[in-house]
Amino acid sequence: MRAIIDALVDRNHSVTVLVSSSSPTVPHTRKERFDFNVFKVNTKKEEASAVWSDFIHLWINETANKYETVLNIWRVLTNFMELVDDICKGMFYNEDLLHTLRESHYDVLFSDPMMPCTDLMAETLNIPHVLSLRLTFAYTFERLCGQMPAPPSYVPAIALQDHLTDRMSFTERVENMLLYIVHTTIFRLNMKFTFDPIYTEIS
Repeated sequence: MRAIIDALVDRNHSVTVLVSSSSPTVPHTRKERFDFNVFKVNTKKEEASAVWSDFIHLWINETANKYETVLNIWRVLTNFMELVDDICKGMFYNEDLLHTLRESHYDVLFSDPMMPCTDLMAETLNIPHVLSLRLTFAYTFERLCGQMPAPPSYVPAIALQDHLTDRMSFTERVENMLLYIVHTTIFRLNMKFTFDPIYTEIS
């Protein structure tokens, strides 16, 4: 995303980065060629950093068996959703922030999917929303939200199983199909029991 922001600034576009006070990845106190709009949240930076560390550890951990992996994904998602709840409420319960954003008359909202509630913010500001998405477990976002064709017989579920390729045996295809089912189920449950209540509350 930084490369895209720099390119926009190079083309004389005015860019404002909206960031929470707990963000462990965006150094918002550093002088940049663009503006920062920092909103306060209850989560401390160390707590947010721990959530991201767990997420990265889950992504690269190859020692866990499949059952441990599913349980770890659920645990990490639960912690992540607490952070999401805090960030979303930090944005939408901050009337001064919303007023400032509305008065700025932005042309587009460009976001990373890891920054929650940006779709709702774009809708609130009535501006287009552009995502910079790399990949998700079993391409769940891409398949369910972006309509990406991903037949499980040919497209590996890129979870933690590097051994799967576009040429799979019958057993590997069954394994891949199970990964798709598990990740899709986790995603849908996560949306229903976490995102839906958050969006209902703040919209």
